[in-house]
Amino acid sequence: SVKDAVGRKMKLSVKKRVKLEIKVDKVENRVLALSSHRAFLLTARIPSKVEHNFNYLEIQGIACNKPTQLTVDYERGVVSLKLTSTEEVNEVVAHIGICLQRICPGLSPLKLMKKLSMEPPERITSLQTLWDNHKVAEPGPCGGFSQMYRCVCDWLGLPYREEVQWDVDTIYLTQDTRDLSLQDFSHLENRDLVAIIAVLEYNQWFTKLSTKDCKLSADVSDQILRVVARSSRLEELVLDNAGLTRDFAQKLANALSHNPNSGLHTVNLANNPLEDRGITSLGAQFAKLPKGLKHLNFSKTSLSPKGVNSLAQSLSANQSILSTLSLLDLSGNILRADDIP
Repeated sequence: SVKDAVGRKMKLSVKKRVKLEIKVDKVENRVLALSSHRAFLLTARIPSKVEHNFNYLEIQGIACNKPTQLTVDYERGVVSLKLTSTEEVNEVVAHIGICLQRICPGLSPLKLMKKLSMEPPERITSLQTLWDNHKVAEPGPCGGFSQMYRCVCDWLGLPYREEVQWDVDTIYLTQDTRDLSLQDFSHLENRDLVAIIAVLEYNQWFTKLSTKDCKLSADVSDQILRVVARSSRLEELVLDNAGLTRDFAQKLANALSHNPNSGLHTVNLANNPLEDRGITSLGAQFAKLPKGLKHLNFSKTSLSPKGVNSLAQSLSANQSILSTLSLLDLSGNILRADDIP
């Protein structure tokens, strides 16, 4: 009955009888079923029906503050469950962690779960030891991009494009490139680009995201901002002539402010009308980057002397930038030397 509910092709690794907390003093019988990338909570009667389901990448936090309690906070809701023993709770959390290790090689399950609290705390130590000792198979081409892409497509409810998998596993691997170029996938729909970009939140292979002469839709731009806010691996962002405005620049500055571990050192937003306000917002954030910047290209961005002066003050305020910056391109803006001391 569970197989019929989740789909016969879905391979389930763990199945548990659980009790779902409906209210403080009310519980109901359910079945928890775990696959390699998704959890299902089903009714305990026949025929079973899926009541809740979430991709492991959706998890915002897991709490096990009582011996047999398991509370999962995910992007679309919260489920609080009671299992029959502490060992069963540990088994479920361990399985999710091992799956996350396989999906996202090189990243700790604790980081991917975002928040994990367990009582007593020694339970986390035991799980961490288990995960550390769990040998992950060879991640696959380009840091396991394709398996991440498959999981992200499942998470976002988007179709898995085999041509994307082939391009990365074959062409990108052969060229040994770390630059994920959206131009290589320009024939696909915007929603397909969203899934490709989303992989960069977790992938440890690619360090550069680039596009040129291709207008980016709002959902694609938003996904790029999400990557900037979350990735510690992204080093270069090149969005040349992408139809971006000052609103995007302000949002990009905000995304950087939420990522203290950002490794971004090259920003190229040439040929986008970001204007003074957009550049000023970015400059204020650049002033706080602990690792500085190497390359900065704001050519043809509708800058005025006021915007240039503001940017220069921000860059000068960061001691790291004074020693790391090797390229600053402000060409193609209407400037006069007298106005930009």
